[in-house]
Amino acid sequence: MTLKIQITFLCIFFSLIGCASPRDRSLAPPPDSETINITVKVPKELGVETLEVMYRSTTCKRITHGASGQRVEIDGRHGIDMQLQRQGNTDLFTADVPKDGGGACKWHLANVTFGLAYKNPSQFGESVIFGGGGGVVVIFDHNRSPQGGADFQVDGDVVIKKEYFPWLHERYLGGYRKRISLAGAGHIYLMYRALNARKVYFEPVLHSDFLVTSQGTKVHKIGDFIKFTYPDGSVVAESQARPDYYKLQTIRTGRVSYCFSPRYYSRCPDRRPQLLPELLPDKEMPGYGRYVVADEWGNAVVSFAYRLFGKNGEKFEGKSGINGLTRPIPDSAHPLSKVEFPERLW
Repeated sequence: MTLKIQITFLCIFFSLIGCASPRDRSLAPPPDSETINITVKVPKELGVETLEVMYRSTTCKRITHGASGQRVEIDGRHGIDMQLQRQGNTDLFTADVPKDGGGACKWHLANVTFGLAYKNPSQFGESVIFGGGGGVVVIFDHNRSPQGGADFQVDGDVVIKKEYFPWLHERYLGGYRKRISLAGAGHIYLMYRALNARKVYFEPVLHSDFLVTSQGTKVHKIGDFIKFTYPDGSVVAESQARPDYYKLQTIRTGRVSYCFSPRYYSRCPDRRPQLLPELLPDKEMPGYGRYVVADEWGNAVVSFAYRLFGKNGEKFEGKSGINGLTRPIPDSAHPLSKVEFPERLW
């Protein structure tokens, strides 16, 4: 009896100081675990980077401390790296990521990070290294990713088609560096939250013939800015740290910059809008759905006038709202017989 009491007190003591047997934190996806397919279409000059996968657990907590030294419990995290595999002789690279991480910690998929980089940065000069850009983060829960929170919300699967330009930058302050990056409409990463996604498709388009170069300042001086040289030969000193994506698109196409901004697409003088074909179910109105009004590249546009005609001739009109969504339309009107985008409705 005395021995049992001693063992009991020892167990309580070691548990209190955190020396109890640790929980097995390894991943163990069930054989029948649902997977999320990640597919990247890779331009020939680029290579696909490692797929970084993060799982979270509400069972296996991490202990940290707040600003006042108080004990704080947060969800456990488990990261793994995966390689996207080329599909035959195609330019498609894919990976299937288990949604259920399993194990004693009951891991669930939280987010994935992937992207592209130049396979041979030295083609732009000796000692040139890859700088960044062309990255994608998709978040599958309500948490932030290591790169931050989401900029875009997606209801279903994630389909991303974006355009990029090569950007060669010379930096002088803090030591000379020369980097080749991918300049797009966003920053290094495109950030999406997609709670219900089962597929993620990323198709970047690289405009290799439109190189933009830049030189950083050599001394700290108020009024000195990065000097950008654009493909048309124009030189602009700008306070912004990245090239003007809309200026690059104007140089490439001859169209005004509004045509490449989902926010200001309605101002484009030669608009080519479209209605994405899928009718998205309205969660609050059973039997109804919404379409997405998009620009010619598939980006949702807001405050854009539309007039839709159902299969029996009924008319639905308005302006696209958040995420380019139309007003609720009954399922019985699908498929539509006609779509119009008038300059104004009334």
